[in-house]
Amino acid sequence: MRAPRRFLLLALALLPLLACWSQQQEPKPEPKQEQVGDGILMHVLEPDTIPAIDNPQFVSAKEAKAFMHPNEPVLGLFDGKVAKAYSLWHLDRHEIVNDSLPGLGPVAVTW
Repeated sequence: MRAPRRFLLLALALLPLLACWSQQQEPKPEPKQEQVGDGILMHVLEPDTIPAIDNPQFVSAKEAKAFMHPNEPVLGLFDGKVAKAYSLWHLDRHEIVNDSLPGLGPVAVTW
């Protein structure tokens, strides 16, 4: 009979913690929906939820071989003198890179 009593005491001791935890969990709002043509566009993130990369850091192509896949897709910019490659893997996670090229000035690279 002692095992069930211990379980009951433990359950009673945890009740206030569970009640407190359940009150702290905020319900997630329903995604906003918008009719676009024949489909529905679902807004699941608030604006500015995904941070842009404002000061991108670059390495040489030789250095990039150490960590990039040989067939990894990139988005490239070339102003006639300077070439830059932006990994689509990173753009998938940040969507925008704010950068500049000497011959073009400020650019927003987006995917």
